[in-house]
Amino acid sequence: MKERLTGRSGQSLVEIMIGLALIVLGIGSATILVFGGQKILIDRGNAIQARNLAEEGLDAARSIRERDWSELTDGEHGLVFGTSSWAFSSSSDTDGFFTRKIVITTQDENTKKVESKTTWIPDPLRTLNVELVTFLTNWENATPPPDPGDTGSGGTSGDWQNPQTLGSVDLGPGNSATDLDVISSIIYMSAEAAATAKPDFFIIDATNGQNPFIVSSLNTGPSLNAIDATVNYAYVANRQADAELQIIDISNLLNPTLIASYAAPGVSGSSRGETIFYSGDKVYLGLNKVIGPEFHIIDVSNPASPTNLGSYEVNDNINDIYVRDNKAYLATDLGNAGLMVLNVSNPAEITLLGQKYSVDTNAVYVENPAVLLLGPAQDIYIVEASNPSDIITLGTLSIGDVVNDIASRGNLAFIASSNSNREFQVVSIASSTNPTLWSSFNFPQVATGIDYENNLVYVAVRSNDALRIITSPP
Repeated sequence: MKERLTGRSGQSLVEIMIGLALIVLGIGSATILVFGGQKILIDRGNAIQARNLAEEGLDAARSIRERDWSELTDGEHGLVFGTSSWAFSSSSDTDGFFTRKIVITTQDENTKKVESKTTWIPDPLRTLNVELVTFLTNWENATPPPDPGDTGSGGTSGDWQNPQTLGSVDLGPGNSATDLDVISSIIYMSAEAAATAKPDFFIIDATNGQNPFIVSSLNTGPSLNAIDATVNYAYVANRQADAELQIIDISNLLNPTLIASYAAPGVSGSSRGETIFYSGDKVYLGLNKVIGPEFHIIDVSNPASPTNLGSYEVNDNINDIYVRDNKAYLATDLGNAGLMVLNVSNPAEITLLGQKYSVDTNAVYVENPAVLLLGPAQDIYIVEASNPSDIITLGTLSIGDVVNDIASRGNLAFIASSNSNREFQVVSIASSTNPTLWSSFNFPQVATGIDYENNLVYVAVRSNDALRIITSPP
């Protein structure tokens, strides 16, 4: 009996010792978990505070830009807040154990790259940082180079958070607009006609924006998809194979005349002109996916006799083109190249500079040589493309459906979309990292094209009620 009891006592003592050891280990593990968890929470809180400081840095740079563009000098800057405004001071500033630095780099004479960097050292072995980037433009002096003959200039004015319709035009039954271009309040509009006998090109006088009226029209063939005009000529993308480019003499507004039809060389299949861009006596034409090249550069120095300069095979639909500084920016349906950038300095030897985005893209607009506005899928992207081989997405905003066209002036982007409740949208792009919806309009049908001139926005609509002129109240 005693032996049995003695054995149990020894066993109990061992159990107690093991239990104490486990408790000690448990306390140690719990201590590690508690301190580890606290460290994670502290790091997370510091990262949030660092990001807030970096965002504040970008906001401060914007406010300095608004006060005086010349204060945005290249180099590293700290910030100080005076009685009512921000100013640069020294090469960095501190807030607690955070150090903030604003780095400014010139992109062109009216564009600055602004990097806001916040750094902190949580312990001697770790240095952490948050870095945000935006691009600032001297809106007063910098506007996208207009099409030759365009007169739209200056920044926007009035309250674009509450836009209003100024006027509209009905093309008549069976006609719906596909695109437009505006020069000195004269609107050149391409259209889809319900019957081949109906006109698909219209000239509209909007000198009185409240009472625009059709001056003349022309039947060019099946239908038109896109247009780009100069003072005397309109260049249109036609749906007819073997006449994908057509040139219309518009020197007499009352009597537009088709003077040339051009077949894109080296293609076969059901080709059609999808999009068009004119610059410097050259037309840049984009086709649907065909056998052969979809991108063509055409010499139109003699508008009655266009000639081929070069082409490039994209291997899918080209939906939009913008050309600037010997670079062609293409919005395409190609799987890994929603945006494609080509070097077109030598049209006979077109080369690929870069590509990005794996979604169908319908619109591209070059805000300045560094920053693009892009319409992939159902979003608008603000994109940094100064190095086409390393394209960077700065900010995005959901538009809610396909983005069909983009125009921009000042710190606003105007969007023509397929969103059934917001076909027309105004987006603030004052912050390239945080585009924001300002306002919208609901139209009877899809908005297909858009243009800007002198604080008026002109929208093409896929219905016989095909033109809307929109402005801002004072």
